[in-house]
Amino acid sequence: MSSPPLFRVPRTLLALLSAVLLLSGLEATSPSPAVADPTATSPMGIAGTATGNGYWIAARDGGVFSFGDAKFYGSMGGKPLNAPVVAIAATRTGHGYWLTAGDGGVFAFGDAQSKGSMAGQHLNAPVVGIAGTPDGGGYWLVAADGGIFAFGNAGFYGSMGGQPLNKPIVGIAATPSGAGYWLVAADGGIFAFGDAQYRGGMGGQALNAPIVGMARTGTNVGYREFGADGGVFAYGDATFDGSMAGQPLAASIVAADTHPGGGYWLLGGDGGVFAFGNARYYGRVVNNAPVPSSRAYTLALPRSSVTVATLSAKHHNYPAVDIAVPVGTTAYAIVSGTITTFDQPTKCGWGIQLAGDDGGLYVYCHLSQRVVASGTRVTSGATLGKSGGAKGAQGAGDSQGPHLHLQLKYTGNTYRCPQNLLVALYNNTAPPALTSLPTSGCTS
Repeated sequence: MSSPPLFRVPRTLLALLSAVLLLSGLEATSPSPAVADPTATSPMGIAGTATGNGYWIAARDGGVFSFGDAKFYGSMGGKPLNAPVVAIAATRTGHGYWLTAGDGGVFAFGDAQSKGSMAGQHLNAPVVGIAGTPDGGGYWLVAADGGIFAFGNAGFYGSMGGQPLNKPIVGIAATPSGAGYWLVAADGGIFAFGDAQYRGGMGGQALNAPIVGMARTGTNVGYREFGADGGVFAYGDATFDGSMAGQPLAASIVAADTHPGGGYWLLGGDGGVFAFGNARYYGRVVNNAPVPSSRAYTLALPRSSVTVATLSAKHHNYPAVDIAVPVGTTAYAIVSGTITTFDQPTKCGWGIQLAGDDGGLYVYCHLSQRVVASGTRVTSGATLGKSGGAKGAQGAGDSQGPHLHLQLKYTGNTYRCPQNLLVALYNNTAPPALTSLPTSGCTS
């Protein structure tokens, strides 16, 4: 499926050009100063860390926001750009990242190495993506017409430049070996080069929304395509772990990345993040400002295990919620805070109390397993244990069937109905203030 590149600058010429620019006191990989587009501030890219315990979100103005164990190494936020940033790629070490702009400018931070760019060069179509080599010694840029530009130790294995395309290219993913790559088009067409293996695509199939990107698995035989409506399409050894297709979205999905242990994140144009499989939620961007980690919220159970209906269920006698889930479903810390474990054999059973940094007191009941101890400080999204509730089982207390009981107190001993908070987290909309949660109306 390979074909000649539309345009590729010889590395010797790039090296000579870089040397001349550097002697002139200019940055070879950055665009010349220009007035930044004041509208180019929305999130457009997400990249997970090497551990999968965090991610970076990049905005079109070059701002970078770090969550979980992702460290901030720098950004182009507040600096002049000739074109908006269109993609972010993390190094394999997780200690750096590249940003690329639509004019082919490349900006390297942390241990990411600057190896050249297309800034100031003629392009037949804007750059739309970047992928790094395994050792971080090079990278590929891909343009909307399928042209490939290889820098550093990145090899050129073919492109779609000059070839007919039904829809523009929207992304690139490199194989683990660095000896190949895939391109994906907005209609779901997949083009494989080098040791990348073609395993299928949505090209020629009906789509409810265009494809906005792709991400590979840990092998060269699997990948996923991601749609603007939150649809996810898995091929080869990639698994389907859920999607937002058919769910209400405040903004279209604009990017995605995979978790190294399986699963993936979807990024909305409003900064919302949706986590599936082993991927976890660590925070989101709101109006280009990250939610402080001490106030970032996580859905208390895997999104795939619940629905709006189960999260909205009324409780039988006081403000709380009983969420029907199978025994053994992972329970997460809804917010950062301090843990206290307790046992109530005739009521809550094996319980966990989370004194949240948001001022809320959250209680989880009927657990079949607890993996945190009293006094432990946890971050939002930390695993607390496993749900239980099977009648008569250890830790079930007075439960008559599998579920997670969750209750919330705020301002003294006042019970608050947690349903609105849980539904907001499920829909990835801004969580309501705890003071706005009702103290009645959620009982049957």
